[in-house]
This record gives sequence, C-alpha cells and structure tokens, in this order.
Amino acid sequence: MNAKEKSTEPVADPRRIDPRLRKKYDVRGPRYTSYPPATHFGPIDSRQLFERWQARNQLKDDPGLSLYCHIPFCRKRCLFCGCHTYAAKQPAVVDAYLESLINEIQLAARQVSPTRPVHQVALGGGTPNFLTSKQLERLLSAMQSTWQVAAGAELSVEINPRTSTAAKLDVFIKYGFNRFSLGIQDFSRTVLETIKRDQGLMEVDQVISYLRQNEIKSINFDLIYGLPGQSLASCRETIDQVIDLRPSRIALYSYAHVPWIHAHQKALERAGLPEPDLKAALFLSMADRLVESGYQFIGMDHFALPDDPLTVALAERQLRRNFMGYTTGRGLDLLAFGASAISSIGSAYSQNDKDLAGYQTQLADNRLPVVRGYLLNSDDLIRRELLMELFCNFFVDFKALSLQFDIEAADYFAKDLEKLAPLIADQLVSWTREAITVSDSGRFFIRNICMTFDRHLEKDDSQRVYSRTV
Repeated sequence: MNAKEKSTEPVADPRRIDPRLRKKYDVRGPRYTSYPPATHFGPIDSRQLFERWQARNQLKDDPGLSLYCHIPFCRKRCLFCGCHTYAAKQPAVVDAYLESLINEIQLAARQVSPTRPVHQVALGGGTPNFLTSKQLERLLSAMQSTWQVAAGAELSVEINPRTSTAAKLDVFIKYGFNRFSLGIQDFSRTVLETIKRDQGLMEVDQVISYLRQNEIKSINFDLIYGLPGQSLASCRETIDQVIDLRPSRIALYSYAHVPWIHAHQKALERAGLPEPDLKAALFLSMADRLVESGYQFIGMDHFALPDDPLTVALAERQLRRNFMGYTTGRGLDLLAFGASAISSIGSAYSQNDKDLAGYQTQLADNRLPVVRGYLLNSDDLIRRELLMELFCNFFVDFKALSLQFDIEAADYFAKDLEKLAPLIADQLVSWTREAITVSDSGRFFIRNICMTFDRHLEKDDSQRVYSRTV
C-alpha cells in the first residue's frame, strides 16, 4: 500500500486479540523514547559530553538539528499529567525562567555550531501558550537570531486550546510555526472534570477555525485513553468529534499511571481507572473508527491522513521517534532547552536539571544546566537502531543494519532472537536471517517485543519505574 491509498482494514479489536495475550504481556516496561531509557541516565562528565557534541559540528553530511524548548508552566496541573510542570502563580517566576532559557539557548551555541541547519523546532511543556504574547515574542526572537532555521523547516508548538487567544496564535504564525498540536485528551466534560482539565478562553473548534483561516493546515490532536470515567460509548463520541474536526494527525496515548513518580496521579485511583481489558478495548475501538475514516495507523499510537508526512515516512520505512513522539526527522540531532529537557546528540544523551532553582542557578553562573545523561557505546548504538526500526516501522532489515555497523546482524542478536520464541509462538513477530517482521497484532505488544533486545532491562533492580505495557 502506498502512502496515498486509503486503508479500510480495521485495527485488531478485542475479539481478534486474545485476552490471554493481553494478560500475559501486561507487564511494566519502557516506552523507548530513547535507548537506553532515561531511567538509566546518571552522572555525566560534561567534558566528554561536549566533546561528542562538538564532533558533530565537523560532519561532512550534516543531517542537521531539531530544537526543542520546554515551557514548564500551566495555569493549573491536570491530575493525569506526567510532565515536569509547575502551576505558576507569580509573573516574576515566569520572567526569571525566560531569562535563563534565553541564556541557555545562547550558551548552547558555543558547543553546538549555530551554523548547523535547523530542520525542526518544537515548543512543548507544560503549556507554551501560557506565556504572554510579549514573552513569546522575546523567546522566539532569541531562538531565531541564534540558530539558522532552514527553509521548509517544520515548526511545531503544543498548545492548550483552553488557554489560547488569537493574539498568542498570531505570534506563533508570525514566527513561521506551521504545525499546531492541541492537547484535547478527551471531549467528555465528565472525564475532563474528573482529571481537573479546565475549560477556558477558546474552544477547540474556534482555535482550529482561526488556524485554518490563517492557512495552517497541519493540526495535531493529543488524546489519552485509560482515564477514569471513559467508556466505549464516551470514547466513541470523542473520536467522532475528532473526525468531524479532521486534524491531520492524532496521537492516541495510553495513560501512564506512575503515582510513585507523580504523586498527584494517586487521586485518579479513587475515581476508578479502567481495567486492562477495557483500556485495550477503548484504544482498539477508537483506532478502528479512525482507520475507517481514512486515517493511517502510524507506529503504536499515532494516526495520520494519507498525505501527512508521517504517513509518507512510514510507507518509506523512514519513520523515527524521539522524546516528543513519532517524527520524520531521521538522523537529526535533538538539542533541547529548558528545565528537565533531554538532548540526544550523536552518541550522547543529556538531561537538564528538573528543579527550577537548580536550573536557573547554573545558568546564572553561565554553565549549561546538564545534571545527568548517558554516553552510548557501540553496542548501545546498534541496539538503539534496531529498537528504533522495530518501534517505528515494525520491520528490521538485517542487511541494512549489518552494512551500517559492519556486523552480521542475525548472528550479533542470536541470543536475543532466541528469546523471541514465546512471542513467535503467539504470532506477534517473526524473523529470518534477512529481517524481523512484527505482525498486525504484534503492534499492540511492540514494547514487549522491544524489551527482548534491551540489554539494560535485566540490570534494573525494579521495573516499577515503568508504566504498564498494555
């Protein structure tokens, strides 16, 4: 099937996925936004880190950069939230953070060459449109005066439609933002009230109308399944409203319940979280409806219209994934700014201080606020590539992997492939010496399949740090 053909094949529903398998594979495991996962980050030698960053400045065929900027503020915190956010009450707090953020952007340009082409820019949070129009102007002006944004680059921003205003949207449009991701989560008012997701200034349809009037065609919706109060009927109503609004791309995320990391989530247990079988049914019901309506199933939790770049990338097996989700930015180095932000440059991960005071103190001393990270070795790089192909494209070409790393891939992963036996028996995945192929039903268990190749997982003292895979 090419990218422009309409698929009418239903996503496997609960009747076509054995409930026994859902129970069998409902364990805790990484989401593989990185490999190794961020749970394995630790103290890092900044000299070695910056040496690896600087080495990328000398690339003859530079793939370029993706820039991410984290705005950790919200009007108030929703109970489902797993991000590093703060309910900022004092304008001075936001102003001080913004000053530090701009300082970091400029300091980073001493390590990562500002002449490297920028092909993607993303603002996330928190709520980037929590900032005032004046603050947004100041931040975006600093970014674009420091880094060279290439013609045709994708500039995206996460916005809460309930705190949007036309004036703020105008600022993003002025600075070339061409993809807007709306945090919907659910359209049920009962569900929204339960998770403390408040209503606000502009309704979703108003935001979309305004963006389309300004010729913005790339609009994403973020939805979450597995929340208290959700039912098959309510989720069907939500997805029908989504289809009526016709965003170009949809992220249908599984709610990750990790109250030992984010204590505020504990409140949702009192409201009643869906059981695993119902949670799976919610996803599959919504997924079927999206596919019936012309959306392509992308990765494990994204959907896109046939002409969306994600759909094209999947058809060409060029899809990638980073800390913001699925992306077309294959090979791009990710340079991230802001408290808690994670960079992935070449063979190095680094994460900034999560604490606002700690983040700002280091920048006040003109030091980049990196507090932990991970330097990948050759085995990590090989496994990262394999896991990326599995997680994104559900297929690993052993010949291509062998050529890329000068190995015989089937032999290199021989012991790992033996561990696939139960998954093969359950018809979730298959392999030959030429390739690994994930079945349609295996997509639902892709995290479990990837865990087979994770050499760090067996070193974990406890998998309690991870959310459930189903």
